[in-house]
Amino acid sequence: MNAHDVAQRLADRASDVAAHLLPGGKKHGAEWKAGSASGEAGQSLSVRINGAKKGVWADFATGEKGD
Repeated sequence: MNAHDVAQRLADRASDVAAHLLPGGKKHGAEWKAGSASGEAGQSLSVRINGAKKGVWADFATGEKGD
């Protein structure tokens, strides 16, 4: 298994992973929204949990992003 395989498996379970890692967040349509990567409530961090971009995330407060 390589990094691409791991990323794909995580993306396939993006909703579960986001809920586990960001427990203060909430589902908003096709995204999981939280306050930051620390997991508190808020909406500046967004993780795509459905669709072609599932697993892609961005923290609009810090400018960080990834998949």
